[in-house]
Amino acid sequence: MMRSTSFLFLVGVFSLSHSWIVGGPHRNARQDSTSSHFLPRLFPRVFPSGINCSGTGCTLAILCWLTRTGCQSTAASTTSFISTRQDHRRAEPIESNDISVNDYEVECGVQKMVAQKRIIGGQTASFGELPWQAHIRISGFQCGGVLVNHYYVATAAHCVHRSKLSDITIYLGEHDTKNTGRWMEPLPEESFAVVERIIHPRFKYMLTQPDRFDVALLRLHRPVRYKANILPICLPPDDPTFPTTMTVGIVSGWGKTTTSYGKTGTNVLQKVLVPVIPNDECRRWHHQKHIRVELHDEMFCAGHRNGLMDACLGDSGGPLIVMNEGRWTLAGITSAGFGCAVDRQPGIYHKVATTARWIRAQISARK
Repeated sequence: MMRSTSFLFLVGVFSLSHSWIVGGPHRNARQDSTSSHFLPRLFPRVFPSGINCSGTGCTLAILCWLTRTGCQSTAASTTSFISTRQDHRRAEPIESNDISVNDYEVECGVQKMVAQKRIIGGQTASFGELPWQAHIRISGFQCGGVLVNHYYVATAAHCVHRSKLSDITIYLGEHDTKNTGRWMEPLPEESFAVVERIIHPRFKYMLTQPDRFDVALLRLHRPVRYKANILPICLPPDDPTFPTTMTVGIVSGWGKTTTSYGKTGTNVLQKVLVPVIPNDECRRWHHQKHIRVELHDEMFCAGHRNGLMDACLGDSGGPLIVMNEGRWTLAGITSAGFGCAVDRQPGIYHKVATTARWIRAQISARK
């Protein structure tokens, strides 16, 4: 799924608005549930959208100048680019808003439409702004996920490793999970059952520390028909240094948006901007709070020293994306954190670049 030119790679997500904090110095797996023993988290932060960068869609104005992609001043909707290479093996009529699974090869990491909305300290994403975002329901729990191709959604292994496949439902193209009518949703979401779960062979559930190799693939029961609000993310290069320190990413999800206890989660997709932090500095920050944290090469931290913006309960498994050569690329998967939006306790993410080769191999082996 990695493209060598003009691809966006999911590296992480962060927000710039109200703070999202949950709990104190304990392991927070950032998974939403009415039960207290599962604590998945997500870092939604919201940034102004609808800014055009030269030639490619740029959702966040700050990312345009940070990535030096040349933002224009017009607040028009961003556009995406679709390669229309015809596959003559099969032709069938499709709905006007659909992109046939067989007739077109859709490029990853691009946005076809942007409409506008928050994680702790984040903002509400616009409709279709993050078309790769998946909403995963596991019985009474929720996690995030990210679409990587027509059949597979990537998520955190800790979200699904003990679940029955029959208990997992994945929603793509979702914006308002309660369909309250307060947000314009010109296209419907789609639901999918899961027929196969592929856990990374080195995944290790750690209980009091961030999980090792916290990544899993879920195979959908039918192929995804791409449309404006359902498109894949780009996978990162097989480069352990990706994303680089201080890269700014976007985290998104439907996780908790306040620091209060009790019912968690928001019904409207949120986003937040967060910078990638060196692991040594992340350890120092936690040490200053008297927290011992084990960070390994397949992990990275992202967040702000003063907290305020972060992923939280219900955001686990969601993407942290970064702009890479003009396309949004999956850089991280929300994995853990000691509290939410707490100063010097940034979120901890699985580094997808360290397992991108494994992801591609699993997908290729099951074509």
